[in-house]
Amino acid sequence: MNTFNEMVEKIAAQVRSSNIVEIEDIPNIDLYMDQVTTFMDKCLAQYKRYDDDKVLTKTMINNYTKAKIFPAPVKKKYSRTHLMLLIMIYHLKSILSIKDIGVLFQSALSEPNKMKQERMIESVYKGFVSLQKQTLTYLVGAAEGRPDESFYGKESILMYDDDETKRIMMTLALAIRANMEKQLAEKVLDLYL
Repeated sequence: MNTFNEMVEKIAAQVRSSNIVEIEDIPNIDLYMDQVTTFMDKCLAQYKRYDDDKVLTKTMINNYTKAKIFPAPVKKKYSRTHLMLLIMIYHLKSILSIKDIGVLFQSALSEPNKMKQERMIESVYKGFVSLQKQTLTYLVGAAEGRPDESFYGKESILMYDDDETKRIMMTLALAIRANMEKQLAEKVLDLYL
């Protein structure tokens, strides 16, 4: 049987080894649906609780499109903007309802200018990655018994000028933290109880 300290170190090591999908990791070419699901499975597999859990399925992606929280593919191909949205949706869906995710991304998705829409989504994704990194740092400290009580992702939120983006970033910060803490609680349950 592991001691409590061994358990804490093992969990901290798992948190430290978490892989965040950086913007540079996302392909610059458009992908077909099967390629999208393969990419997502590869990048997000570590977040599955059980081996037979699905990261994203074709049906899920189609349902996100029908719910208008995800733009339709262009000629059956998905852009890197689509992939950024799918990664964020994957991390948010266990914390926020599909309707809430739609509200969160509404300002970007309703932008009629395609180039401006892509820049908005890329900007939000960059903030999302930054918030994930801050949350991982926070959780490693918490797992090791030294939580940083000041964590709110404040640096990543205040760097934006407009209030709409600040509200999106605040929502993302809270959802990311809640999701990662939920996953950490599940790991403890699965490993030790």
